[in-house]
Amino acid sequence: MQTLAFAPGPAFLSRAADATWRFLDAHAQSSGAGTVVVPTAAQIPGVRSALHASAQASGMPRLLPRILTLGHWLLDLPPEPGFPAARTTLSRLLAVQQALKTQAWLREALGAQDDAALWGVAQVMVTVSDELSQRWLTLDAADSDAQERPDALEAALAEALERTYAQLSERFLGTESRIVLTFWRLLSGAADPIPVRLHAMQRLLEALQGPMVWMSPTDPEAVDLDFLQRAAERVPVLAIGYDWNAPEVVSSGSPATHADFRDLLLHAWPECATPAQAAHEDSDAGLPAPVLRIAGAARFEDEAAFAAHTLVDWLNAGRRSLALVAQDRIVARRVRALLARVNVPVRDETGWKLSTTRAAAALMRWVDVVQGDGDTAALLDLIKSPFCLRDSDVGTATPVWVAELERRIRRHNVSGGWGRLRRLVADRPAEEASGEPQVSRLADRLGLLADEAALWRRAGNATLEAWVTLLAGTLDRLHMRTGLQNDDAGRQLLDWIDRLRASVHGSTDAVARFSLTEWRALLSMLLESAVFSEPAPPADRRVVILPLNGARMRRFDGVVVVGCDDAQLPSAQPEWLFFSNDVRRELGLPDRAQRFAQQARDLAEVLLNQPEVVLTWQRHGGRGEPNRLSGWLERLQRRLAVAGVRIDMPVVLPNLQTHRQPTDMPAPAAPALVPSTLSAAAYNSLRRCPYQFFVGRMLKLGELEEVSDELEKRDVGEVLHAILHRFHRHLLDAPMHDSVDRGALLQTITDEQFGPMLAEDGNALRFYRRWQAVMPSYLAWQAAREAEGWHFEAGEVDVDTSITLPDERPLRLRGRIDRIDVHREHGVAVLDYKTQSPMVLVRRAKTPFEDCQLPFYGVLDARADAGGWVSLDGEARGDKRDVALPDFKQVVDWLLEQMEKDMTALAAGAPLPAFGDESACRYCAARGLCRKGYWTTGAPSEPVKGQA
Repeated sequence: MQTLAFAPGPAFLSRAADATWRFLDAHAQSSGAGTVVVPTAAQIPGVRSALHASAQASGMPRLLPRILTLGHWLLDLPPEPGFPAARTTLSRLLAVQQALKTQAWLREALGAQDDAALWGVAQVMVTVSDELSQRWLTLDAADSDAQERPDALEAALAEALERTYAQLSERFLGTESRIVLTFWRLLSGAADPIPVRLHAMQRLLEALQGPMVWMSPTDPEAVDLDFLQRAAERVPVLAIGYDWNAPEVVSSGSPATHADFRDLLLHAWPECATPAQAAHEDSDAGLPAPVLRIAGAARFEDEAAFAAHTLVDWLNAGRRSLALVAQDRIVARRVRALLARVNVPVRDETGWKLSTTRAAAALMRWVDVVQGDGDTAALLDLIKSPFCLRDSDVGTATPVWVAELERRIRRHNVSGGWGRLRRLVADRPAEEASGEPQVSRLADRLGLLADEAALWRRAGNATLEAWVTLLAGTLDRLHMRTGLQNDDAGRQLLDWIDRLRASVHGSTDAVARFSLTEWRALLSMLLESAVFSEPAPPADRRVVILPLNGARMRRFDGVVVVGCDDAQLPSAQPEWLFFSNDVRRELGLPDRAQRFAQQARDLAEVLLNQPEVVLTWQRHGGRGEPNRLSGWLERLQRRLAVAGVRIDMPVVLPNLQTHRQPTDMPAPAAPALVPSTLSAAAYNSLRRCPYQFFVGRMLKLGELEEVSDELEKRDVGEVLHAILHRFHRHLLDAPMHDSVDRGALLQTITDEQFGPMLAEDGNALRFYRRWQAVMPSYLAWQAAREAEGWHFEAGEVDVDTSITLPDERPLRLRGRIDRIDVHREHGVAVLDYKTQSPMVLVRRAKTPFEDCQLPFYGVLDARADAGGWVSLDGEARGDKRDVALPDFKQVVDWLLEQMEKDMTALAAGAPLPAFGDESACRYCAARGLCRKGYWTTGAPSEPVKGQA
């Protein structure tokens, strides 16, 4: 076997092509005979162009040799009858997972504390087994005479494994290394990927014809080197690679030529050095040195914008082939989005995980819904996606039933539980029943989801085939296939599920049993391993996004490398507790230093092969922490600085022309939007801040309420209202005067109302205890009030009335009065239940014009002569739990007059300024619209007429 090594740089491919033609001319018997093998398909166009150019330069017509990868060459072999198909990745993972599952001590030793970690360990074991096979097995592990004896493959592999195991065991191995080695020996079979590949390589050796050229920027793996050496015994073989050895002396002057720059670079990065190569030919001394710039951005957005602007400027200058090296994947994604805005064609070679697509996210959200027993966060994510229950919904807008379900979930703070969700749908107010026709589908849709979730919950400890079949059935029953078929990633997800189902059906793995948690962990891991391939792009994709190693043996008109800080360059693979860098070294696998050295060579190749390279990095991380430039680039920067060359540059983004437009406090006028119906909460909003009223009640831009796992006072208040309403209605229908009987009745009703809440949410217990502490005092207060002559008349009364404004327009007033009491001498009193202590209510009574809810009750019920608040929380003085509103009738008259003035002024075009105080602004949803804090002046000169 002949070997050649050329210096890396723009002249490498042309020199390699010339050497290839000389070799083929000397050994090929006919034009076009011979094969050129390259590492990946990405290098084929460049090698083909170099061979074509070299042939044209020679003036001799030639047919190009076959150019392909070794993997594609092996796929061209005819199928071998009598041999079973190779084991799938899933089958190998199951073998490791089942072995670990039964050994608690081994799970603990390997750090597999839960199901997700167990699958992670299994995946690492499978990966490491392949690495060990790739590193230690040779072609002897695959019997070349096994065409009709598949058992011969197993025998050859077993012999090779035992021999290698014995050699490695002689070393001083730690416990972790021995565990890994044992798994490799026990779980490796002739049907695993590496043995299958070895056997195919043996078959390829038998079929070799004509000379072969191996062209690669990296040294061949041990098994590939074994293949080349054996192939050289049958046909002429030439191996062409890089020479990474720098001369002993490097000039201290400015690098004027490409060779000068390469020598300086290799001295700055000694990591790139490799063992001495074979023949070394002349370097590209006549080429100018490449242009190199390092740009440090202040933050994430600046780095992405600078990279995008650099690529766009190069395109505008006429460059046609550009590359973005995604050392920082997040920044690269942002650059791609910025390029899409200006319609720059992009091809992404980095590859996406299928799990990152919204189609896969919808699938996993369904499993989260099942696991979380109707967890509403996951449920809303699922039904808002364009994939779930969209069989008859047209367009991408959120269906009405979805919006209605979300409104109820947020309004009633339901965090999960199918029982609570079903009640939430069934117990809707009467006015909602006659709403949009779509709303009537809500119960059916929710029932369909609940029934499907019940199928998954009942599956229990099901077989793998049962889980896969259930998953496929769910896609049909939830009408997800239609939406997935209309999405690029969705189609690939469906194809992936179909292939998964086909691989499992009838296999020995189909009977393996898993719980729902184990099945979810497996599904998540498989989606993480699957790759989403974008649809075939148009031919004009002038910007290519690729990983650092994807630029090997490729040349572009310009390259931008993003993410060149010391945390990401070089990039380090995460280490498992049981499979550390030391274990890799013990087992003879590439360790961190070797991987870093290869990354240094990859980066050096990018700098050497391209005419211009821009490297960007962020000076500060996402949390403001300082970053540093990669140590490699710092070393290169200093070497060039000594030679008088500065490569660092500031990040200067194009200036955007803006005009300062100071604003005043907003004070819109919208007489056409003045509501014809008013509630106490709406009028309170108008008095707190007119602009808040404008946004929320006139524009109807209400903020969605947050769903919390913890009960809120509002939820507890609703339960207490229901308890007291039932209690007083019972006493009204069947009077009882004994305090013991009343206490028992109140306790019974309390238990019935709190029961479902306590069963679903343990946080309700503290509110239940607090109410029990209040109950004796409340019963005593009720008895004392009855002794004074007051009697309960009604509770939770929905009232709807109208008044006539001075401009003759009717104004509808509506609300719900908590309680109405009557007295023979003192008339009618309206009461407002509050989950506040009596002391707080005493302070409220001192400012009667601040909160209009209680006097608003007086407007709704014209009979009311008195009003007060009733405390349902905190300690009371004896049986005193109510606080009366002083001068109730005068406050009601004032409120009625004030409402008439305010609503008339709004209809006449009065402005609605944003003059709310801090208490009104603290939780205001309109804060982002009024922009308080950015005004140049205060309130306008003309406030709302009649404001107090």
